[in-house]
Amino acid sequence: MESKELKIIKILPEDNHKLLEIGLQTFYNSFGPPHNSEQNIQSYLNKNFTLEKITNEILHPESQFFFVICNNQIIGYIKFNSGVAQTEIVQGKSLEIERIYIIKSYQGQGIGQYLFDYAKQMANEKALEFIWLGVWDKNTRAIQFYERNGFKIFDKHTFMLGSEKQTDVMMKCFL
Repeated sequence: MESKELKIIKILPEDNHKLLEIGLQTFYNSFGPPHNSEQNIQSYLNKNFTLEKITNEILHPESQFFFVICNNQIIGYIKFNSGVAQTEIVQGKSLEIERIYIIKSYQGQGIGQYLFDYAKQMANEKALEFIWLGVWDKNTRAIQFYERNGFKIFDKHTFMLGSEKQTDVMMKCFL
């Protein structure tokens, strides 16, 4: 494997077009056909990946986005939520990883681990109790990755993908 120069940079409002582009690409590659119908994936993307919605998410004071850059190319991103920005009310001082996505050709090369380690470092610097996230119960590869990193399932919630009701398991990792 060739040497990789990885870095993480904070996403600013003026990066909204780049975030929208990689967000659409990575979400579609992760959850599009054959995992879900084209109609449901397009419905979800049209509602949740608009320039206005992405810009508002970047501007939320309790959300933070970061690109992961490899050899000067954006190859993925991560989104953290704290406080009222979290998608569920959880008890305790926590950081939610709402999104962690990597371009398909870079998956399986330690980039997800690199982003997770960054999340853990941020949470430790803020003296938080735990990191948590929701993951589709059919995404066994992601669930296994999180379990290897100390996450345990603590609850479930419903996720609507277009007209299909899906189940996300909620997982947490104590720091």
